[in-house]
Amino acid sequence: MNFNDAQMSDITVVIDKRWENNLIGAVEDLKKAGVEVRSADDDKSVVEGVCESGKVKDLEKLDCVDYVRTTFSWIADYPPGDPRDQDKIARDADED
Repeated sequence: MNFNDAQMSDITVVIDKRWENNLIGAVEDLKKAGVEVRSADDDKSVVEGVCESGKVKDLEKLDCVDYVRTTFSWIADYPPGDPRDQDKIARDADED
């Protein structure tokens, strides 16, 4: 594959203990930092989501974050017309 609109990662974020009573605030900070939040578990202080892989190190620096675990990464190729499309070319997945 010679295209790369974005490298994305599924992540699990463990919220810092100081934020255990403010999961909503932590989720908002993660969203502002570029995380598409998929779930948030208040009992375990864990947030799961997706972000650009290059943002993981910046997420680790947020005050509300204890640590970030990347569970899976992939290259995304968005179709023409999608605002995330960088190369403006439609390709089949098996093209090289």
